Formats: sequence, structure tokens, C-alpha cells
Amino acid sequence: MMLRLPMFLLLTGGWLAAQAAPTLGPAREAEQRLTAAKDDVKPGRRYEVTEARSHWYNFFIRPAKDTPAAQFAYAEGLRTNGSLRSAGKEYRLLTVFWPQAPEAPKAQLAYARALDARQKWQDAFDEYTYLIEHYPGTFPYTEILQRMFEIAETVMVTRKGKFLFLPGFKAPDRAIPLFEKILEHGPEWDKAPECQFLIGRAHEFGYAYELAIAAYLTTLVRYPNSPFAEQAAYHRALCLEHLAASEPNNEATLDEAWTAMHQYAARYPQSEHLPAITTLRDDLQRRRAQLAYHRARYYDTIAKKPKAALLEYRDFVRLFPQSDWTAEAQKRIEQLAPLVARENHDQTKP
Repeated sequence: MMLRLPMFLLLTGGWLAAQAAPTLGPAREAEQRLTAAKDDVKPGRRYEVTEARSHWYNFFIRPAKDTPAAQFAYAEGLRTNGSLRSAGKEYRLLTVFWPQAPEAPKAQLAYARALDARQKWQDAFDEYTYLIEHYPGTFPYTEILQRMFEIAETVMVTRKGKFLFLPGFKAPDRAIPLFEKILEHGPEWDKAPECQFLIGRAHEFGYAYELAIAAYLTTLVRYPNSPFAEQAAYHRALCLEHLAASEPNNEATLDEAWTAMHQYAARYPQSEHLPAITTLRDDLQRRRAQLAYHRARYYDTIAKKPKAALLEYRDFVRLFPQSDWTAEAQKRIEQLAPLVARENHDQTKP
């Protein structure tokens, strides 16, 4: 059975075919384009037509000029006259249709900067990234990384969803892939430690404490001697304390948070954060002691297991000799020890 297509699809298909046909071009048009391109390159170097940078509008929009040099000069003229949007479009078309031309790296950089000047932060960042990945060695590398870093910082603090009188909301997590991309292309850059640290801060601002802890730990491991190592250790300890507060009966989380506080106090004794860290550490120590004492009391009074209770009380006294419950635990040890000894003696009788 023959399928019948709607008339508008047939018309659309015919129109697309008509528009696509000039892209392929007859032999004469191709010859003229090659001739113009050859006139534009330096003597002794033949211009080669390469595979175009694919984009959906390749079939609909063509460069304003016939050669890369003329196209770049045309785009520069638009930029000089203040037409950043039009100039950006022409820079982009140059990189699409002549990606290997000598003017392509300059056009790519100019396109990224045009987007940057229009405050199209994400698009500008993406085009700077394309520049780094496809045209290495043709631009001031450190300068571009610095600008990408500044854009990532801007994205991190810019509110999202502003409408009329509504202020919008913070979405610092949008900056995380940007900082990660900077680290990918500049792992040894001077600001790489700060990038890694800010990944942790973005996660922390978004209350993703587990991810923040991992990012801060990466900062400590990869850049232990950087100025951001101390800040990473401090914020990692705070994030662990948040987790411990949200899970008060999780002994492992309490122990890890207390250890982070203890290590920070020992490693940075001159830190301005030391008083706050000391207070939090002592509070965590008290909570750890209380949890351990309650566990021993459970075996003692609820489970009715004197041997297990005796072991727990003894561990408690050893780990927390100065706690509020140490005296009571010691008293129960003295009471349980003879009882457990008699039970052991009875069990050994034939």
C-alpha cells in the first residue's frame, strides 16, 4: 500500500533540496572559489579546501565574502562599527567554512571575545574551549585561561531566573563543569588549585556536602602546598560536621568529622579559624562519647549481655577518659567484672 505524505512535507523537502543544491555547487562555481582562495594565501603555499565545521545552518547561511581573508576583514569592519552580533556571526561562518585557513584561529578568538563582550558567558566559555582544543599555539594561552576562569567565577555568583521584580536564585553548581574544563586544559596552571577549591565551594553552596568533601580532599592531595590547602581542609571539616549533625547516630561520620577537626588544629595551629574548629571538635568529641556510652548501656540494661557490656565500658573509658560519663562507666566496670569472672569460671567447670 502506497504511503501518502502531507503536501507541506513535500513542499518543504523540495525547498530544502533547492537550498542545499548551491552548497554542493557546480564545477564552475567550485573552480571560481578555489581560484579566489589561491589568490588569498601566501606565495608558495596552496590553499586547500578542507571539511567544513558542521552546523545546522550550513545549508541556509553562507559567508558574506568568497575568501577567508576577505571574510575576516569584513567581520573586523562590523566589529569596529560596534555590530558585535553581526561580526560574531561572520567570524563563526569563517571557522565553519574555512576551518583550516590561516584566518580561522583569529576568527575563532574574535568570535569568543564578541560573545564575551555581549555577556553571553556560557557561549563565550564554550568558544574559548573550542579555540584551545582546535587551534593550540595560536593564541595567548594564559590570557585565555584567565578569562575562562573569570567567566566561571561570574557564572558561580550570578543569579538565575530573574524576572521582573523577582531576584532569581543562586545556582553555583552551573560553574562546576566550567572549572573542571579549565583544570582539564591547565592542570599545572597557577590558578589550578583555586579552581579545584572553588569546585568544592560550589558544591558546598549547593548543600552537596559529600561532593564538596571529595573536591576539598582532591585539593589537599593534588596541591598540598598551595594557599588553598588550608581553606580546603577547613571547609572539608565543616562539611563533615554538617553531615554528622544530619546523622547524629552515625558513628563513622562523627569519627571522620572529629578526625578532620583534630588534623586541622594540629596542622594549622596559627589559623584564624582555630577557635571555631576547637569548639566544634570538642562538641564532636562529646557526641562521640555519648554515643559510645549509650551503646555500652544498651548491652548492659536492654540486651542483658554482661560480657559485651563490660567490653564496651572498658573501650569507652580508654577512648574517653575525661567525658561526663566516664565515672559512671568505671563504676559499672567494677560491678560487672566480678559477675563476668564468675560466669567464665562456671563455664570452665567440667
